[in-house]
Parts: sequence; structure tokens; C-alpha cells
Amino acid sequence: MKAYKLRTERLYSPLGIDERTPLLSWLDEGEGFQKGYRVECYNNSDLIWSHVEDTSRMNVPYDGPSLNSRDIIRWRVSLRDDKEWGEWSDFSSFEMGLLKKDDWKAKWIRGDYKSKKNVTHAVDYFIKEIDVKNGIKKARLYATACGVYKAYINGSEVSDFYMAPGHTDYRKRVYYQTYDVASFLKEENNTITVEVADGWYRGSCGAWGLKDQYGVETKFILQLEVENEKGEMETFVSDSSWSWSNDGSIREADNKDGEVVDANLIPSYSNKAKETDYPICPIASNSLKVLKKEEFTPRKIKTPNGDSLFDFGQNIAGIIELDFTAKGGEELVITCGELLDKDGNLTLKNIQCSNKKKTTPLQRIKYKAKKGRNKWSMSFSVFGFQYASVMGDIELKENEIKAVAVYSDLERTGWFESSNELLDKFVEATVWSTKGNSLDIPTDCPTRERHGWPGDARLFYN
Repeated sequence: MKAYKLRTERLYSPLGIDERTPLLSWLDEGEGFQKGYRVECYNNSDLIWSHVEDTSRMNVPYDGPSLNSRDIIRWRVSLRDDKEWGEWSDFSSFEMGLLKKDDWKAKWIRGDYKSKKNVTHAVDYFIKEIDVKNGIKKARLYATACGVYKAYINGSEVSDFYMAPGHTDYRKRVYYQTYDVASFLKEENNTITVEVADGWYRGSCGAWGLKDQYGVETKFILQLEVENEKGEMETFVSDSSWSWSNDGSIREADNKDGEVVDANLIPSYSNKAKETDYPICPIASNSLKVLKKEEFTPRKIKTPNGDSLFDFGQNIAGIIELDFTAKGGEELVITCGELLDKDGNLTLKNIQCSNKKKTTPLQRIKYKAKKGRNKWSMSFSVFGFQYASVMGDIELKENEIKAVAVYSDLERTGWFESSNELLDKFVEATVWSTKGNSLDIPTDCPTRERHGWPGDARLFYN
């Protein structure tokens, strides 16, 4: 008998946790049943905790010496059945994050402008040049935002987490992420860039697209800690020395109404960021990353009203990606939806709330092309859709547009197959419903509310 799939706080080898007595769990393989276990935990090469117990218990709380910020703990498990102890499992690990408020040397920063209420804003772009000397042994980036963010080092995105830092009640908590960025850095000249959009903090929420629910001033905080080959630590932080502008390509970004993009624009970074504050100290993220998952190529059809309609064959929560060549300046309007009306035209009436003043969600992309290849992906929005209606100056081909499902990195553990085709389709529909309603938290639907709605999830899992 051997333990496998070792997890800490239900996560595989998490970086940057702040639970001081984390729960350790595993699965077992082989014959027999677990009658006992023994756990060993190491800090570097030092054995710091060993525990043996005669039980089939799981979710064992770590009970070794107090854990400190940045500690890296390696641990393994051996299991006993009715007869004997099995071999040791492979090592797993967990790394502690920034456990104390004083660990944060960085400042919250924002763009140098006065935020307007009840509007959709352009994305804020920030940049900082740093020098790293004497080699790079280890590097950790700690970051979060009031809003949603993307962070880059030397042009490469540091994580595949889509819509980071995820959704929370910003009045009570703000989650930060920890990234291993040693492979992104080089000695001496490095460039860090960060993009910040409205997200749930300032963007549309709820059926009627309430804006500014948590605040009107988006901001972010970032701390990069680099250990060099001499064992010395260099710390680089967000502060007023960063440059900023909001004149880049993403002119508007709303998590449910969509994005307005001019691919001809690049940020000038012509202004300085402003330091600000937030009354809540960030805490470590405790959830799964939201990732881009399955990709879908469409079937193109012409609708009765003359629009080019792309059918992706599956209703998803996800994003649109484009890859086409243009002369420059051409404009496209892409509207995404779940249903066709009785005439065969795309309709959003099944998901929209509308009155004389407002209609939401729009699920719409306005894209102005640059000259040459336009390889583009949505950055700060998620739509619920199967169809995309495309209008504009370019007739897109089927291989120039695709849909990508976006949801939390759930691990599927069960499958079902029967002799009844309809029953099998029903089961698969429930799987896709779970995927589409798992955007960091259980949601009511991937189109309207975008807020937590655990009632549906509880009913489903019961």
C-alpha cells in the first residue's frame, strides 16, 4: 500500500499558504485498507516533525514546530494495512507565504487619475525596470489587486491564472497569489509590467450590472523577492517609482459586458503611479486557479438577418480568441450568446435585463485591427455562450476564431456511461454546468450575476 496525490490544504504543492496548522491528506493505492499512517516533514534537509498513528484518519493537521514566513516544507507518508508498512510516498511540499503584515514592504499603487462612478474604465498599465545581480537562486512574486490583474516579467506572463486574484468580498478580505518567477528573470536589466482592470471590484456585478460595488479606485500591490547565489535577498516592491498610463490597447474591460480594444495602441507609461492604501492586509489565496481549458473551433453559418454566425457546438463559460491578418484599421463587433431565436438569429433576451436606461450583459467585443497579424485573446472578461455573431470590415474564417472554456482547475474524479444516449447527454450536461459555474467560486450562471450562488452547487453535490 502506498500513498499518492499528497495535498496540503486540499491543494497540490501550494505556494504561499498562510494556514499555520495546514491539513495534510492523500489517497492510497494497492491492496488492503489503511490501518495506520506515519508522516515525516522536513525543512530543508532537517526532519522537523514525525508522527505515527494507528488510524484510517485523513486530513491530518501539521503539528510540528511553528511555521514562519517563506518556510518550504517537504513531506511524505507511509501507510500500514493489516499486515505491514508500505513504502514511502514520493515527496510533496508546501511553502508558507507572508504571514505577518510587516512582511509586506510594498505599497498599494493606482493610476494617477480620478475614477468616475458607474462607468467602464480603460485598463491601467504599470511598468518598472529592475536590476538583479549575483545570480538568481530563488525568486518569489507576491501580488494581488482590487480589480483583476495580469503580471509580466520581460514580456512573459508569470501565471496562467485567468481573472486573478479571483472573487471575494473585498470589504473583508483580499487574496494574494505567490508565483515562482526565477525562470522569468535574468541578471541585470528586467522589466515588470502589470495590467489592472475593473473585475468584480469595480465592474459589472449582479443581474443589473451594478458597478462600483466594492470601490471606485482599482489598485494593486506587488512584492518580488530574489535570493541570489550568495544567499543575499533583494526585494523589489510596488511604489510611486513605477510608471503608469491608461492609453494602451484595452480601452474598456468589463467582466460581463466585454472589452473594447484598439490593437494599434501601446501604453506610453508617461505618468507616475500614485501610492494609495487599503485597510485590509492581503491573505494567501486558498482556492484553485481559474484556467483556460478546452478549445472549440466553430462551424460558420449565415443567419437570416445576414450576420456571420459561428457555432462552437457547446455552451461554455469562456473567452474568444482571434488570429487573422488585416490591412489595419478594420473594425469588428463580436456578440456572444447562448441561443438563437425562432428565426435562427442570435438572441441575448434569455440572459439580459433591460429597461429604457440600461441593457446588460452585453457580452460584446469591439476590436480595431492593426496592420498585419492580429493574434488576440480576451483578457479580463468571461462570457456564457455557444454562438458568436461577427459584424464588421473583415469576413472571418472558421480557423480565425475559436472559443476557449474558462473555469476553476477542478479535478474530475468520476465518469458515467450507460446504454441510454439521452441519459449520457444529461450527465455530460451537468458536468459542463459545473464547469461553467465554477469561476473561482460557485456562480449562479456564467452570464448574469457573476456572484456567489452556493445554493445550486449544494443541490448538485447533494
